[in-house]
Amino acid sequence: MPAAASKRVKGTQIRRHFIIGNTAHKLPAPGFPDPPPDGHSKGWTVYVRPLPNGPDMTTWLKKVQFKLHHTYTDASRTIEAPGPFEVSETGYGEFGVEIRLYFAQESGEKAIYREHYLVLAAYGSEEQKAKQERENKVVAERLETVEFNEPTQDFYKSLTSEDQYNWLKVKKGRGKGKKPDYVFEGEVDPTAQLPERADAGQGGLGAGGAWSVQYERQTVAQLMQCGSALDQMIEEEKRNMEDRKRRLEEVGGAVAAK
Repeated sequence: MPAAASKRVKGTQIRRHFIIGNTAHKLPAPGFPDPPPDGHSKGWTVYVRPLPNGPDMTTWLKKVQFKLHHTYTDASRTIEAPGPFEVSETGYGEFGVEIRLYFAQESGEKAIYREHYLVLAAYGSEEQKAKQERENKVVAERLETVEFNEPTQDFYKSLTSEDQYNWLKVKKGRGKGKKPDYVFEGEVDPTAQLPERADAGQGGLGAGGAWSVQYERQTVAQLMQCGSALDQMIEEEKRNMEDRKRRLEEVGGAVAAK
């Protein structure tokens, strides 16, 4: 029987951003069977990953279950920490992958579900498609967020510990016979938050740029613009519907008068 969860930290909410996505390659490709299985034209990897400069996912995520198409042997695959939380396979068709995230036991939180539609074909502008074809690599991913409302005290300690950034440190020698240092490298400080702007050299998002607050704002603005356009289309259709209704009533009245 699992130990009872500790008391919760009232009035506190902690968010964790992470990435769900997949890569895909035309076969043959490095890392996949050669020759490929009969009828299989693509090799792919579906994954759950941390932000490039974010905290260690295993602070809060303990295992991930990927439910593939039923035609695969052992269609339900469970990957436990430390991961990586990913599954690689070969195939020919796209489908939805059900993903279940299991949290650390001390969190007292129930598992949550996500879904990722496997993308195998190049997409985007003609230039972006050409780049993906040239590099034989398609990347399709999105940013996800999980919110821990009033986390348990034990879980809160893990989520706020400096140790969750240790995975970003690299080993630096200090000379013969001296204990090496483990330090952060790069111009961006490790953080649990999205960076304000994306580094021009960062990859990710397939045809787009790296995740950042700026990119998030742009995406939200585009969605709002699309929503506004949709509202206008709905209003126009309502007016057209009223006009059609009025004309039908006029025709019906004229027929009745004859």
